[in-house]
Amino acid sequence: MADRKVKGTMVVDHVRMIRANKGRDWDKYLKPQDWEIVNGRILPSMWYPLETYQRCGWATYQVLAGGNLDLVRLRGRIRGKELFEDIYKNIVIDQNPMKALDRFVIIYGQLFNFSTLEFEKVGEKHARIHHDYDPNDPGSLPYCYQLMGHFDTLIEMTGGKNVKIELIAKQWEGAPETIFNITWE
Repeated sequence: MADRKVKGTMVVDHVRMIRANKGRDWDKYLKPQDWEIVNGRILPSMWYPLETYQRCGWATYQVLAGGNLDLVRLRGRIRGKELFEDIYKNIVIDQNPMKALDRFVIIYGQLFNFSTLEFEKVGEKHARIHHDYDPNDPGSLPYCYQLMGHFDTLIEMTGGKNVKIELIAKQWEGAPETIFNITWE
């Protein structure tokens, strides 16, 4: 996994949370090179090391969410709303959850210098998102819950209701990829 990177758009939220909670024990999770990034200026279009992003994500999950996946999903919903109302407005240009999920996958793919998501239409109101990330990253599970929050918000913002998301394959449990099975009304 040579030189995998993420855009600053992905890093900035974790950095904001870490900066806003200076009194917490972040050193247990972050390395000196991470602190250089956390204490620096984060540019949305600049590339940052995946490892720093992973450690920052794991740190916020442990320190701020206390290991609570429901809180992570809720934070994903909140952050998704911010992203879809501001930076990525073009994802929610019409009332079509299926198209919005497809657009999300395309744009999301531009935030990593390696492929992570693949879109699959299963039915009229049924899609699957295939996620091939890093099965060795302990933050994969909370990361997927954050994505679930993004999907919840995205579908609701584009007219879908009663969103249901099930992880039908989990990379951290040995599956070749994680699969989000998404349905709505």
